[in-house]
Amino acid sequence: MVNQLQRGRRRAWMRVAAVGAVMASTVALAPAVPDAGAEPTRNAGQILSHYRDLSREAEKTAEAMNKAQHDYDEQRRNVRVERRASAEAGRRLAAMTAQMDAAQEKVDALARASYRGARINRLYAMLVSDSPQSLLDNMSGLEVMSRQSAADLRSITATARKTKDAKKTADEAAEKARVAVADAERRRGSLQAKQADLQLEAVQIRAVYQSLTGKQLAALRGPKYAFDASSLPKGTAPELVAVQAAISRIGDPYVWGATGPHQFDCSGLMVWAYKQAKKTLPRTSEAQLGGGTPVDRKDLKPGDLIIYYGDASHVGMYVGDGFVVHASTFGIPVAVVPIDKAGPYNAARRY
Repeated sequence: MVNQLQRGRRRAWMRVAAVGAVMASTVALAPAVPDAGAEPTRNAGQILSHYRDLSREAEKTAEAMNKAQHDYDEQRRNVRVERRASAEAGRRLAAMTAQMDAAQEKVDALARASYRGARINRLYAMLVSDSPQSLLDNMSGLEVMSRQSAADLRSITATARKTKDAKKTADEAAEKARVAVADAERRRGSLQAKQADLQLEAVQIRAVYQSLTGKQLAALRGPKYAFDASSLPKGTAPELVAVQAAISRIGDPYVWGATGPHQFDCSGLMVWAYKQAKKTLPRTSEAQLGGGTPVDRKDLKPGDLIIYYGDASHVGMYVGDGFVVHASTFGIPVAVVPIDKAGPYNAARRY
């Protein structure tokens, strides 16, 4: 109950903060009576610059959250696998321990009976034997019993030791996975704070976007570039299928964290496009930079991924003739633009 109240207070605080952010943005953009002590009103260029800055920060936060979610999910899968292995090792150990205990009982019973002088020792065999052959038979039977019991015990003891080792290994792996999940939880927790920031940033971005004039919106979206999608090479190669898939999403909206099929963020568009070609790409632009095969800019081919910015926080797909298709930012739909219009070029990867 206390936790629910705390969560309720946090949500209420976030709503208040969001409303405050909207009001602050709206007030900043609305016409006002000049005040000697007030900050000067932003001009159209400053508003657009502010919008782009907010969008860039939001995209970086979203990509970081995508990575944290991916890492967290991966660690959860690992811990499930390791816990199953540990449980199976525990079951094998229990079965082997039961067999070892049963064998030990037989050996102990044999030793106790022998100690009490039961009909299992060599002296008794000699006394009750009525011929040399009978004596050999009795003693041979006792030897076989003794050797078999000892062999059973050794075998089961060795098996139990191996099973204990296997369980120890599995338990250690499960513990490592548990620690990894705890670490992922902590990382996720810290990024959930960023996600809250992203929600507030998104409120501000939408508020600024709604305040933009037609001229400012046109400047934000930039010119329409002459690009003939029908000229793209067609085929069944994964990279060609991916290009056709990405091109088919032109006009779809940008949404933080989205992977399609009708809305995307930058890396989500790449993941979705290659998924149509039965290929799995890393989830984030940073991870996409770390995968694939490096490609020099002069050797780009349709389907190659182009990573932008020094922190690899944006990505697009090369479609040929110096163009790239990408999901750029909120308010701008998926589009094809010249390579250098998508951001500062960092590197390219081929998958």
